[in-house]
Amino acid sequence: MIQEQEHTVTLVINQSIEMGEFGIQEAIQLFELFGLPYQELFKQYFPIHQFPKKYEITSQTLGNYPFVDVQLRDLDLIHKVLNRSILLHDILYTLSRGNTLEELAQNLLPQALQYVQNPNLSCKCDIITSYFKISQERRVELIEQVFGEKGFKSQNTINLTDPDILYYVIITKDQKYIAGCTLTKKKKRREKNFARNYELPNRIYLGPVSLAHDLAFLMANQAIVQENDFVFDPFAGTGSSLVACSHFGAICFGSEIDGNLMKGHCIGYLNKKSTYLKDPNFKQVKPFIHLNFNQYNLPIPNLIQADVHLPNFNPRIDSFFDAIICDPPYGIRASIQQEGNEQDLQANRTAIYRRMFEVARRVLRKGGRLVYLYPLFKGMEKKVEKEEGFELIDFREQKMVEKRSRLLVTMQKL
Repeated sequence: MIQEQEHTVTLVINQSIEMGEFGIQEAIQLFELFGLPYQELFKQYFPIHQFPKKYEITSQTLGNYPFVDVQLRDLDLIHKVLNRSILLHDILYTLSRGNTLEELAQNLLPQALQYVQNPNLSCKCDIITSYFKISQERRVELIEQVFGEKGFKSQNTINLTDPDILYYVIITKDQKYIAGCTLTKKKKRREKNFARNYELPNRIYLGPVSLAHDLAFLMANQAIVQENDFVFDPFAGTGSSLVACSHFGAICFGSEIDGNLMKGHCIGYLNKKSTYLKDPNFKQVKPFIHLNFNQYNLPIPNLIQADVHLPNFNPRIDSFFDAIICDPPYGIRASIQQEGNEQDLQANRTAIYRRMFEVARRVLRKGGRLVYLYPLFKGMEKKVEKEEGFELIDFREQKMVEKRSRLLVTMQKL
């Protein structure tokens, strides 16, 4: 594979309403994790002397979103990024583009011929659209127009179950066309939606506010968690964030004020719908946070019962952790269950976040990341306050219910 030249690829970002623009946020961090700065990734969109901050790159500034064209010298980055991504539906190697189907056929790149005119390759074709739907009949018609005799003149054989190559034709919101393909067989491209194994409906031990599995993995990606990193969650709960980090090979630590939640004496409960109940490895009937790690054959984290909000929380290790990932209490879901007015709840939130930063300043190493969720109520300004000793890396909003949302914030210790 030639790595010296630049290749155009198209990021197909999942347009999840609940996740907002987390997909852009994730793409930026994952490419940087594997050595490609975001300025290089998005260089065709912005002048180099006016390059925006990460959180200023939005769907409005990226043309044809959720289809984002980027330049890669190393095509191996495609597989590395997809193997960790939650919200990148795919990354397609660009074969052609045009304003019309005729232009699409005329603009077929020379390097694409090794794929479309190889009779030894089997293929499957599909259409990807955004903002509108097309009928199945129209899909078939478009595929014939693009890959048939009037189009690319494909020599591949059709294989709908296990093709060697997957072709896609993207129709953008302004009715332009992009043809692309994956460069490996579907089964080898990645463990499709690997995070589905960790979905809460199948998680053995749950609490009333267990962090959603996909959000936990997104937070781990924001923290660029890698193998053998030391990760800390000061509000561990039932361990959702630590499960995600442990999946990526991190060495996990956590604290939780509610010892009953960790031990399953109170609000924690066994999920009777979990298939793990039938697993021969499941031997413990009583709920317990360790069950969530046993279920996925992950190392048991180091856990203590402590309240990060109180002065007696005193970790004896300074500048030790590579990342802190957490969903602090007194947030949106927790506030629904508490008595008290909004001013009291806001005061609680302010105090807990202030203490979170105090702990992070002490135990997070220089360059380590703090990734957390911050609740917003209707009328609150969508912004993140500056914190001494930290640089704001990125923040995005997640819509929840009509009057509430929350920010996924990433900070880096200076």
